[in-house]
Amino acid sequence: MMKKRITIKDVAKKAGVSYQTVSRVINNKPDVSVATRQRVLQVIEDLNYRPSMAATSRVNPKTQIVAMAISPYNEFLLYEGDPHLLRIIHGIDQALLARNYSLLLSTINYTNDGKIESRLLNRQIADGVIIRLSMKDRGETAKLLAKKGYPVVVLGYSQHPDIPAIRSDDEHGGFTQTQHLLALGHRKIGIIAGPADDPATTKRLEGYARAMSASGINSSNTPIVYGNYTDDSGYDAIAQLMKKSSKITAIIALNDMMAIGAIQWLNEHGIKIPEEISIVGYDDIPDAQRQVVPLTTIRIPSFEEGQKAANVIFDLIENRPINSPKLILPVHLIIRNSTTTPRTTELY
Repeated sequence: MMKKRITIKDVAKKAGVSYQTVSRVINNKPDVSVATRQRVLQVIEDLNYRPSMAATSRVNPKTQIVAMAISPYNEFLLYEGDPHLLRIIHGIDQALLARNYSLLLSTINYTNDGKIESRLLNRQIADGVIIRLSMKDRGETAKLLAKKGYPVVVLGYSQHPDIPAIRSDDEHGGFTQTQHLLALGHRKIGIIAGPADDPATTKRLEGYARAMSASGINSSNTPIVYGNYTDDSGYDAIAQLMKKSSKITAIIALNDMMAIGAIQWLNEHGIKIPEEISIVGYDDIPDAQRQVVPLTTIRIPSFEEGQKAANVIFDLIENRPINSPKLILPVHLIIRNSTTTPRTTELY
């Protein structure tokens, strides 16, 4: 169970004063005795209470704000215009709009010594936080925010059993990508993966290995190049893959941006898609279907992820029970023109 959020009334009750007195202490008003002020400040420290903007205004114990906290990695994706992240934010915003809530986009930074920095930790400026973790954050930020009294929902992989998490089914997505290519007859498959330390990369590769094993194929010799989810990294990765194995008949890219970068390289080198090499992406961003050869891909429910996260946050804010703390949303294969049967079916 998530810890109940500490309110200004909790502080007032324990200190034996009115919540108006607590508000005066918080706002450093002069009309409070030294003894009372010290007692209230001690209770604030004991309860780890962080005053919200609403509490300091003495109007409403709710801010009517939900924050989405992102790491520098996600800031980079926003700058690059990552449609997946933008659709998540849109889903959150639409759900908040229906409840007359506002969305606050905040950042999480990590110092060289590993310290976590966020304005959300200094003052309770929102009723809840939806956090999209960086790949190097294994749940520390989410736990720290929850300790400060925020209801917290993680988009992605949460390692804390008491913090709800929402993500799409990465393992099944990798399985489905591979199964599609195997059904077409491909056996020489190369992979353009995301960062090696990203849990989504790990799960999608596990799906690949499971599909290969189910077909009785040894996947241990599969050539893999790791990118960073950008089209530039996909462009570089395909060049490395083609040097590793010129007999590749199909490429699995673990996101569409890298697939699009790979397509650019293949086009520049006169390699026809899908006649000479098939390629399948992941995400189903709008540009996937705008390619000269529309991209076969895995559709993930980005908008729905955002909406689900917002709904869970409201459950936590209103102290309703959470039926499933770890929610995994289904993904779907979208077949377009970038995949076809190979010219050869040589086995590994």
